Amino acid sequence: MSSATQSCKMNKIKFAILLLLLSFSLTGFAQEKKEIDFGSSLSFELQKDITRQITLTAEEEVRIITNNNHGFERSTTTFGADYSIIPKQLKIGFDYGFMYRYNSDYYYEVRHRPSVLLSYKQSFGDYTISWRGRFQGTFRDESRGEYKINPKYVVRNKIDIEYTIFGSPWTPYISADLSYTTNDPMGNELYRIRWQGGTTWRINRTDYMKFFLRYDQNLSLKDPDIISLGVGYQIKL
Repeated sequence: MSSATQSCKMNKIKFAILLLLLSFSLTGFAQEKKEIDFGSSLSFELQKDITRQITLTAEEEVRIITNNNHGFERSTTTFGADYSIIPKQLKIGFDYGFMYRYNSDYYYEVRHRPSVLLSYKQSFGDYTISWRGRFQGTFRDESRGEYKINPKYVVRNKIDIEYTIFGSPWTPYISADLSYTTNDPMGNELYRIRWQGGTTWRINRTDYMKFFLRYDQNLSLKDPDIISLGVGYQIKL
């Protein structure tokens, strides 16, 4: 058996193990039956390489939640910049999100969300495994709602697995994004896991479309879980 064939089989085994671990994690965090909302997400993103190391992005996202209380949930305008420490592998970045969203007190309010992030990716044959760590702060409007924590600081860790289909414009992926509070006076905890599966469709050298199914698993029983479908359009200038 050639070394290339052995390497390919090992990659498939690693991928299967990761899938199994993700499934086990989902089972381990299973909760008693709770409310589930359904929604959708639409986004448009522009990305521009300024140099070989610096990339600027601008994105607009709109989310809609379908339940008995409201439809439109939020719009978020985000501007960011990434710096490649190791080309195509290790990046550090910063972004700022301006949010207009519906809150738990049934008001619409403006929120500000700056973030710093670090990401790393490694390819194993046709598979690419990436990790992204994000530290974000959300500043909320006290005149539109009452909050025990303001600003709210959160650490997020995201694991993503992509599969490259040779000769195909489609790149399927799965991911898990874990969110932890860091300044809760009652104690910090893992409060949400975002599971997502989807695919990226390369239309041409600059244009891409993204389709996904997302499950936001809120670990607090008072917050409903959310299942949503998403479509995004990305242009790399």
